[in-house]
Amino acid sequence: MPAAIKAVLFDCDGVLVNSEPISLSTLVDVLAHFEAPLSGAEVARRFTGRSSAAPMDHIRTETGRDVSADFKPFFYERLFVRYETELHKIADIDDVLAALKNRDLPFCISSSSSVQRLETTMRITGLGHWFDGHIYSADFVRNGKPAPDLFLYAANDMGYDPAGCLVIEDSVAGVQAAIAAGMTCWGFVGGGHYDGARAGAAQRLIEAGAHQVFDSMADIAAVIAC
Repeated sequence: MPAAIKAVLFDCDGVLVNSEPISLSTLVDVLAHFEAPLSGAEVARRFTGRSSAAPMDHIRTETGRDVSADFKPFFYERLFVRYETELHKIADIDDVLAALKNRDLPFCISSSSSVQRLETTMRITGLGHWFDGHIYSADFVRNGKPAPDLFLYAANDMGYDPAGCLVIEDSVAGVQAAIAAGMTCWGFVGGGHYDGARAGAAQRLIEAGAHQVFDSMADIAAVIAC
């Protein structure tokens, strides 16, 4: 772990929890319901790492409808039913968080997910106890990733210079946001949404600005422990 790093900011979906395959496939069905269908590949390309504002904007563009009042309730009803039986932590993430605790390095969640979705995720996976209330949502800022706003908000709230922060991200939008915030960024491609395509995903994260890319949390834990 670089000595200059004073705090670590984790994305949630695809980094802490293996939620992206569930979310993306559910979103395919939801977009079809709102008459703005996209293929699974296109949904993954456009919306991985983005807040719900992005698919709502797509629906508005395609149909002329403002679905801001209806989209989240409809999406979350279907998503959370699946979460109850399908949502799991990323393998070895507890080892990473324990390694950070052992080194007295503070860390937080900085996620494009809403507060409601993060609360549901923490309840089901039991990860919430690690974060001491330092859980930051796209709900807290005007501009979601790839804008740097959320990462800058989290760093400021925790009291750390962005230059001393490390972000762990799985999406191009998230990496772009971290780099725009002036932070170090490690890419992670070990989530289920990258199964069978990790090399290509790693290359995209490097091209977006990631300083290193990992496909295993065990490897990240080993680096932190050094």
